[in-house]
Amino acid sequence: MKTAHAFAAAFILFFTAAAMPGAVRAQNFEQFAGSITESFQDAIDLLPRDVTSIRIGAGPAVLPVYMGDDRYKIRAVPVISFRYRDLFEIDNNELKITGLSKLVNAKASVGSGRLRFGPLVSVDFGRKEKRSNDLIGLGNVGTSIELGAFLGYSFGPVRASIRARHDVAGGHSGALAKGNLSLAIYRDKKLAIGSSLSTTWASSNYMNAYFGIDAGQSAASGLPAYRPGAGFRDVALGISTNYTISQHFSVISNVRYSRLLGGAKSSPLVQQRGSVNQVNFSTYVIYSF
Repeated sequence: MKTAHAFAAAFILFFTAAAMPGAVRAQNFEQFAGSITESFQDAIDLLPRDVTSIRIGAGPAVLPVYMGDDRYKIRAVPVISFRYRDLFEIDNNELKITGLSKLVNAKASVGSGRLRFGPLVSVDFGRKEKRSNDLIGLGNVGTSIELGAFLGYSFGPVRASIRARHDVAGGHSGALAKGNLSLAIYRDKKLAIGSSLSTTWASSNYMNAYFGIDAGQSAASGLPAYRPGAGFRDVALGISTNYTISQHFSVISNVRYSRLLGGAKSSPLVQQRGSVNQVNFSTYVIYSF
C-alpha cells in the first residue's frame, strides 16, 4: 500500500512539475527546464541510492537564452526531486521508473558493479519565437512528450549511463540519445563533488526543429535555408557540488560547458547569431523532507 501511495505521489509531483511553467511564467521556467534537469541530476546523483526523499528548492540559473545563443539570462527557478527507494525518480520534467532492476534481480552484482534500467518519460517545453529577436521568423517549437528508456551501470565512484527518448506529441517529433560518464571526485559527511562528461545524439527531425531553416523561415528571418541531418548535437563537461547545511537544508551547485557539434554547430542560427560554446551555471538552496 505504501508503494502504491508513493507511485501516486510520484505522478502528482511529475505532472505538477510539468505544469509548473504556466504557474511561474514570470521566471520563464520552460526556457531552462531541459538544461536545469540535466545539471540538477548530476548533483543529485552524488547522493546515495535506495532512499526515499523529496527535495524542493529554488535559486538562480544562468543559461543561454536559447540553445546556440551567445547571450545569457539569469532567472530564479524552482526545482523538485522525488526519489522512492530506488523504485522511481523525478527530477523536474523527467520521470524514471527504476524499480524494474529489482524486479528481475538485474540490480544484483554484475561484475563488481550495479546495473539499473527502466522506462522514462520526459517533457521538452520547446522554444518560443518571442524568446529572442534572433528567433523571429523561425516559428515556435512545440511542447514534446518524450517516451524512452535508460540504462546505467555504476562501479565504485564511476557511473555510466545512456538515455534514449522519442517525442510522441509532435513537438520536435524527433529522438535523442545521451551518453553520460560521471565520477564522484570527493565525498565526506557534508560535501560531495562530482564531474561528468556527456554527449547527445539527435535525429534529423530534432535537429531541423531546433537548428534547421526551411524556405519560409529563411524568407521571414533573413537566415539562409538549412537542413541538418542526424548526428551528435553536443559534447559537455560538468562539475557538481552538493553541500549539506543541516538535516533538511543543502546547497547544490553545477557549472557545465558544452560545445555544439555537427549539424547544430553549422546552423546559420548559431554561426550568424549565436555561439557553438554554451555555458550554464546554477545553484539552489534545497529543502529535503
